[in-house]
Amino acid sequence: MRKITYYLLLFASLVNCQEKEQTKNTKAMEIVNKIPAEKRISYAVHVNALTPYELYLDDILIDFFYEDNMNNTTELNPYLLENGKHKLKIRYLPTVKDMFSKKGLLDPRDIYTREDSRWHVFFVKLNKDPNVPLGYTNEIDYGSSELKIVPPPSQVPYWEQEWDLEIKDLPYKLKGWSESEDLSKMDKDQLKKEVVAFFEQQRNLLNEGKVDDYLKLGLKKDEEIIVATYGEDLEYYTSQERKDNLLRAKDHMLPLENFEMVLYADGRLVSLEIPDGKYRRWSALMSKSDKGGMSDWPIKLHKPKGSKDFEIIRK
Repeated sequence: MRKITYYLLLFASLVNCQEKEQTKNTKAMEIVNKIPAEKRISYAVHVNALTPYELYLDDILIDFFYEDNMNNTTELNPYLLENGKHKLKIRYLPTVKDMFSKKGLLDPRDIYTREDSRWHVFFVKLNKDPNVPLGYTNEIDYGSSELKIVPPPSQVPYWEQEWDLEIKDLPYKLKGWSESEDLSKMDKDQLKKEVVAFFEQQRNLLNEGKVDDYLKLGLKKDEEIIVATYGEDLEYYTSQERKDNLLRAKDHMLPLENFEMVLYADGRLVSLEIPDGKYRRWSALMSKSDKGGMSDWPIKLHKPKGSKDFEIIRK
């Protein structure tokens, strides 16, 4: 009788967890469903670069590539909370060959050789539609979408360029970290202690295969991403595929080591990352498969205004 009671309670607990997760998704989709298809605007940045680079939006690292010669499109919506002025920054780094040489400098010619041979950054607005060949319905004028790059006057360790973006057509507004505590004002040692403790909790959940508990801590993140991406991958959030992917980390999580604490969003987001080497800017939450493959499980934390506890708000 006790065994039957135990399994009934366990089943009820699992159902309750799934119902809560589904409720979150339902609330998010209620918001999305009120947005007409033609208003579901996505913003993106396309980078064409010969050298390694890092891409930042509003002081948040949103993309990076540490090899040479990359073309990549990064959607901005997951990190855009509302319309208004936003700041985009790209940091060009020396080529892989030069990065590990004694010189270790970025050459201006790696960014800009001449007008018809240079690297590009495009800021575009998309009206996405998965039912059309290109995946979006509007025409993009790349000529007027280009953000001009000015190369450095001489060899430098790295080169940064910033642009002010005017975001006008988002049909949603998210709270995110807009009202979060400024973590830069905390005692640094105490902050690091709390962040490491949260990461250790996450590491243990992944290592023990407690997928439902792990996902539960990211419900707020999921809810906001569903709105920002208009439910594009809605089915994935509660799918077995997602859980199976997380279960790859079971019994394979590496210890937290060789990391640094990084503040983003002017002190309102925090994470632990690998600072250099082959896995530079990977999350400190890393796993290694039996075949030697490495994976990381990134999270960015914030403290809601007035709260003593961290919450996962983005990856």
